[in-house]
Amino acid sequence: MVHVRLILSENLSEGIKKMLLILNTIIDIEKKRKYDLIFSNIFNNLKCASEICYPNDEIKDSRLSRYDQLLITGSELFASQDNEDDEKIFKVIRHFLNHNKSILGICYGHQILAKAILGSKACRKAEKPEFGWKKVKLDPNPLFEGIENPVSYESHYDEVCNLTDDFRVIASNDDCPIQAYQYKKQPVWGVQFHPEVDYKTGEYAFQQRFLESHELTKYFKNELTNTQQIEQNFEIFRNFIKTSL
Repeated sequence: MVHVRLILSENLSEGIKKMLLILNTIIDIEKKRKYDLIFSNIFNNLKCASEICYPNDEIKDSRLSRYDQLLITGSELFASQDNEDDEKIFKVIRHFLNHNKSILGICYGHQILAKAILGSKACRKAEKPEFGWKKVKLDPNPLFEGIENPVSYESHYDEVCNLTDDFRVIASNDDCPIQAYQYKKQPVWGVQFHPEVDYKTGEYAFQQRFLESHELTKYFKNELTNTQQIEQNFEIFRNFIKTSL
């Protein structure tokens, strides 16, 4: 397999050299490359240097020491089940936790981050899948600065559960009570929704999913009234970089 490596510009606005590691856990090669490009564009626009790797890469501690921040993407994998790459992902997460570095997990990344800290009890199959453009209620948190009454792309079968007092739930909705959390008071967050997905990308993804499984249409909800509710979600990435400096 040819691995994509994308090195982006330095965080010039802060005058500080930071390096973000993006751990892309997507399995399908076409989707993997698509999200490589999505995330590279996001952090290029933020003038944040980043590098992308995959769970099947050989990632030694000496290499991990180069990075200041970690982002874990969504995936087709189920965090409620054991997967062959779990320990590799756990190793990366533990390195960042042990060195007090910042982490942001998205969807599967949100789930596997909780699982790395608490074990298998932290993830379960949701009572019903969550698909659609869904409202998310946010608590005040530095990660959500500049975001009000958001609607986000949701697409997941699993959910986080059984969090301990070390976690603070900072977002929820009626169908999934743990939409986001912060671990202790550290710059370590998980978000169940997908702030990286814009309207065009999300609509296309839903069309493809419904072609694959017509049954999913019964779970689809559209609570979107205007696209600004989606566009503001990208502030999460700016806030993640900013609050981690």
